[in-house]
Amino acid sequence: MLKNLSVTNMLYGIGAAIVILGALFKIQHWEGGSLLLTIGMVTEAVVFAYSAFEKKEAKIISSDPYDPSAIIEAQKEYVETIKQAAKNIYLINKNHKEQLRLTINSNESYKKINTEAKSLANNTYSISKTYYSILKAMKG
Repeated sequence: MLKNLSVTNMLYGIGAAIVILGALFKIQHWEGGSLLLTIGMVTEAVVFAYSAFEKKEAKIISSDPYDPSAIIEAQKEYVETIKQAAKNIYLINKNHKEQLRLTINSNESYKKINTEAKSLANNTYSISKTYYSILKAMKG
């Protein structure tokens, strides 16, 4: 699994993960969000700058397009690319399902908070009315 990854790709992933965590911390107003976001963004900037100068591997293409070994190799590469794409699609779908689940849970929480806030507002209004009546009665 790790043998096919380049250092650049690993740094992209790590930097992106730190940026996402930093954004989460900032959104939730948790301590350390600014630091995580800064570290992640600096990591991404360094990796982008480095990747601008990274050499790509040159693939040797057979001069004969009908060479059976070249055709077989191209087919194997194609199959591997399709398998990787299928894995990526599966992971994207899995992440989307989790995000949907979290959104639904958040929506329920917001409804509950909204109900509690309305109840608190009504109780505060009722107490305020009572207090006003008491003050009015005391003034006579």
